[in-house]
Amino acid sequence: MKIKTIGSGSSGNCYLIDDGQTQLLLECGLPIKKIKAGCDYDLSRIAACLVTHEHQDHCYAVRDLLRMGVPVWMTYGTLQALGLDEWLAFRFNGNPGDYSSEKIGSYQVLPFKVHHDAAEPVGYLIHSGATGEKLLYVTDTQYIDYRFRGLTHIMVEANFSAETLADPDNDPRRSRLRRAHMSLESCIKLLKANDLSRARGIWLIHLSQTNGEPEVFRRRVEEATGVPVHVA
Repeated sequence: MKIKTIGSGSSGNCYLIDDGQTQLLLECGLPIKKIKAGCDYDLSRIAACLVTHEHQDHCYAVRDLLRMGVPVWMTYGTLQALGLDEWLAFRFNGNPGDYSSEKIGSYQVLPFKVHHDAAEPVGYLIHSGATGEKLLYVTDTQYIDYRFRGLTHIMVEANFSAETLADPDNDPRRSRLRRAHMSLESCIKLLKANDLSRARGIWLIHLSQTNGEPEVFRRRVEEATGVPVHVA
């Protein structure tokens, strides 16, 4: 499975995954021009876009993609928060903690509940029927309630380090980071709690521009897991 970062962080998130049969966008939080450029100006090959929640750095171009005929999937809470009519976008059936999986091209996609200050935010477990690979995608959450087996690719938020985040209690913005985003330390705990026996790579995503240290984070996660680490 190929993973391409088109944008990552508070300025906009968008990733392209390709298992050789189907291409998916994860998030569309950038201007459509940047997304089209990241897809080599060929959106016809995109089977769908998966959106995790309604914050603009994850869904900025949702209406542009819909106008261009790209199916966009999200939860009902996200659809409502964006003010979209139900017939415009696809929504996952079920409620937080009990979503049904959906087949999208060669992928089986299962949403799962995360903890963020949004209407109905989710992460995604994406299984490729073409290659047998299994991708975990989790961002914008303090932690997750689930454990997964057989993961081959992991895209996970490491927004800041709790060890170096200065005076969070007296800074509302930094206090929100602790409540709504995953720290490097929590990221490492999450990774160690999951089955990494088949893992081929870990992608650290959504690093804070002011509180994230890419090379330090990469090294610490690689040392903790023994898996090759990439920083988006």
